Amino acid sequence: FFLTIEETMSKEFINDPKLCVDDSLGGLLKCNPTLAKIASHPHCIVLSDVSGVPLISGGGSGHEPGHVGYVAPGMLSGAVCGGCFASPNVGEILATILCVTSEEKPSALLVVKNYTGDVLNFTLAAKKANTQFGRDVRIVIVGDDCAVPLQKGITGRRGVAGTIFVHKCAGAVAAGGGSIDEVCEVAGMISRRLLSLGVSLTGVTIPGNPSPPDLPSDQFSLGMGIHGEAGVSMESMCDSKGIVKKMCDLIVDYGYDAEEAGEMTKLKAGDEVCLMVNNLGGASTFELYVVANDVVAYFEAMGIKVAKCYVGSFMTSFNMRGISTSVLVLNGEKDKIMKLLDAPTASKAWQMAETLGGAEGRAEFSVDLEALSSGPVCTWEEKAMPGFEAAAKKAIAGACAAVLKAEADLTRWDQIVGDGDCGITQKRGAEKVMEVLGNGSLNAAKPAQMMNDLAEAVGKSMGGTSGVLFEIFFRKCAEELKLCQSEGANEVTEADLRSAFIAGVKEVETSGGAGVGSRTMNDALIPASQICADGGDMDSIVKAAVEAADATANMEAKAGRSNYLAFSTIQGTPDPGAKAVAFILQGIADGLK
Repeated sequence: FFLTIEETMSKEFINDPKLCVDDSLGGLLKCNPTLAKIASHPHCIVLSDVSGVPLISGGGSGHEPGHVGYVAPGMLSGAVCGGCFASPNVGEILATILCVTSEEKPSALLVVKNYTGDVLNFTLAAKKANTQFGRDVRIVIVGDDCAVPLQKGITGRRGVAGTIFVHKCAGAVAAGGGSIDEVCEVAGMISRRLLSLGVSLTGVTIPGNPSPPDLPSDQFSLGMGIHGEAGVSMESMCDSKGIVKKMCDLIVDYGYDAEEAGEMTKLKAGDEVCLMVNNLGGASTFELYVVANDVVAYFEAMGIKVAKCYVGSFMTSFNMRGISTSVLVLNGEKDKIMKLLDAPTASKAWQMAETLGGAEGRAEFSVDLEALSSGPVCTWEEKAMPGFEAAAKKAIAGACAAVLKAEADLTRWDQIVGDGDCGITQKRGAEKVMEVLGNGSLNAAKPAQMMNDLAEAVGKSMGGTSGVLFEIFFRKCAEELKLCQSEGANEVTEADLRSAFIAGVKEVETSGGAGVGSRTMNDALIPASQICADGGDMDSIVKAAVEAADATANMEAKAGRSNYLAFSTIQGTPDPGAKAVAFILQGIADGLK
């Protein structure tokens, strides 16, 4: 029993799970001197200096930066933080109201996400403030989640990331000196124009609790709530474009009721919107921008103008590996809403977004490297040795086939000793070389030009350290072959090819700085070069490279990413770069047989 629990416990950067909210808020206060807590209610965070109509929001902790991250001039005046995914109580909310209001300035607006606990607690606190303390506290309840059918039950739509748009716009009105009526009017107007939906690849773990059962690896949850509530449906896993289409189709079909007319209006061509692509906690910034690219493209393809797209972590769900998209409809109020969104705020959590000009307004610059190049690699009429073209094509094809076959092993080794990309990097290079070999843009009839063409192919496709080193190798080979005019006959000989290989390896060694014994690709290249210089045949060259690559398994690293790792971690695993060189040379030998 205990073993099972231990194996499924989640891992977090926390101390005592019972005190993790206190610790998190403690860090926030230490780093933000303009914020203060209420001594008797330490989960209540307020501005040290409140001006204008105060806005208060809150809810369960675990959605940071929502809502406490928006306590700043220009947005919220206070946030009430409950336990993890648990609503704050009436006393905490009331204390926050009384802290930011007074008999002279009795007005405040509570922005509440539509969850039963939040609504009940905030409503009762507002009632107490108004009846017992003479305050003028108003409430705007935000329900923007399109995962909840309109006719389902009496609770209504859940409040999710679109709520942050309400904080920003209403906060801007308050900061500009607006009255409580004006602040409430804008908050209501924004909330009625919001549409949001989330998708997730995993569930969510509450700190200190066992990890929940994970979602199937071949499925994602469409419409999962910010507390891990089940979504609208489980969908088959697909690429980002497919996920975005399912998400945005549902948003578009849901509709909005900007005028509270009781009739939903669906988004259509000609509409104008602001978008928010929100990290639900565990998605990478890289993935967020992939999704943002697809979300903007989706709406633009519909003929909907995207005025802004906010990308970042606005309202999360602890470690949930998911994203949500929120749509703020601008129709009829564009100038007003855009001005409010662009109004200044001191909140570090709010991430400003530039105004977009549509696809036609995005700048692109053209740089034609081929047109700017200095001309052909050879200034003399290059002649090949007899049978060179046919042999070269066989050698190249053999090398590429060997790399493609070894991709999985190279990746597996690199996941242990490096960053895990060696296999895919080598594969990209091999596929590009095969492409140019097949379409005739690689000139295999002329050795120097062929080396230059290989340099172009790997340079444009591989990337990473190995990509640039291979490009350096091939360019040096091309440079050497230009000079290798045997007795003025303009003919490349076998001796010239050996000299070019040796020079290319030396250039790689000099450029990268790694020699034999460094646990890099040079551990295979340099021994092969030495055998080549001694006049060894192809089989001898391959044998030297293979043996040297295998020997790296028990070699301490002095260069490359393995240099960052303990020997105990990498011992027994060969260097993938050295193995790639051995596979390439073996493939060349096999191709020539």
